[in-house]
Amino acid sequence: MTSSPKLVQSLLSGKSTEEKIEWLSAHGTITLKPKTQQNERQSFWFESPTKANCCFFLDDDEFVFMGEHATFQVSDR
Repeated sequence: MTSSPKLVQSLLSGKSTEEKIEWLSAHGTITLKPKTQQNERQSFWFESPTKANCCFFLDDDEFVFMGEHATFQVSDR
C-alpha cells in the first residue's frame, strides 16, 4: 500500500470505513492495532500476499500511513 498510496487513496475515496476495510481485506490481511491511549484513533496493520506491510489509520476520507521514521498521507484532491 505504501508503494502506491495515491492509487489506493483514489480507488477508495468516498467509500465508508467499512467498505475500505472490506476492500483491503480482499487484497491482504487486516489486523487491528491495539490502542495504547483511550482517545487514540483506531489503527490497522495491513499485510499483502507478498508480505509487504504497513500501518495506517483513517483521517476522515484519507489514509494516514505510519512508517518506522515517517507518517504521511496522500490526498487525491
